[in-house]
Amino acid sequence: MRAHLSSMRIAVLSDIHGNLPALEAVLADLGQVRAHLVVVNGDLVNRGPSSREVVECLLDLKSSRQGHALAPEGFWFTLGNHDDLVARWARRDPALAELYNDPLFEPTAWSVAQLPQAHLDWVGSLPFQVAIEEFPRRVFGLEQAEGIGERVLVRATHGSPRHYREGYDEHQTPGILTEISEDYPARLLVGSHTHRTYMYPLGEALVLNSGAVGAPFNGDVRAQYAVVEIGENHLQVDFRQIPYNLQAALQTYYDSGLMEEGGLGAEIYYQETRTARSLLMNFWAWSKGQNLPRDWDSWRMYQAAHPERFSSPK
Repeated sequence: MRAHLSSMRIAVLSDIHGNLPALEAVLADLGQVRAHLVVVNGDLVNRGPSSREVVECLLDLKSSRQGHALAPEGFWFTLGNHDDLVARWARRDPALAELYNDPLFEPTAWSVAQLPQAHLDWVGSLPFQVAIEEFPRRVFGLEQAEGIGERVLVRATHGSPRHYREGYDEHQTPGILTEISEDYPARLLVGSHTHRTYMYPLGEALVLNSGAVGAPFNGDVRAQYAVVEIGENHLQVDFRQIPYNLQAALQTYYDSGLMEEGGLGAEIYYQETRTARSLLMNFWAWSKGQNLPRDWDSWRMYQAAHPERFSSPK
């Protein structure tokens, strides 16, 4: 006879993107949550100005008493697309050749220069998935192609188990979510990547997006993450929004040198953090549609065409 699942609480935080004040606020809130374990679901670095400090903080929590006090069953990590990007950038991956001279990727070059090799090696080696088995309870990391057809209690990936850029949100059709659930069965499928919270019931499973700690895209500048309590007959989700010192985070863009050296890309990331809105991909699509280069002149034209996207959040 199989033992029943005892209730467990899992905190999922992701998309920190080098925003140290936002991460520190979430960690302070975790002290009240009493999670059994924490999944840091990718995109620890890049975009923001404090990638090195964020990695140092997380590595310290991973191995320290403070980390075990916040999560007795430990901190677990998945590979995000930006984590992979900086690791591949550092080794000059030929597949990225067209990006090395793209002005929108100057912040990536800057972030790579701030990270010591040990940090680059660590973020580049993070597992693609973190899975939790129901009985006996076991947490383990998997690569992208692993775990097909194997049912687990929880499966966390930065995007989906198929690709770290395939995020769970309202743009995914129920058919796509069903395909993912059938190939990678789990009672709880947790993703991130889109920087927006999302939840979708799928039969006996639940699909969940944890939102973003460092750069939300839902118009709410607060640091956002999810806490899930899961038991034999219940599954409860708490989307948490944590105020933090946004002005300190924005000032660090200047104090760190990122705004001076990161060019247009740094300006866009700054504005995304300030407004809690997605701007980079919208600007990219707009400039392509207008047959314009992705440069400062086009950016100013984009701002003039869409002033509502730059207003301060309420």
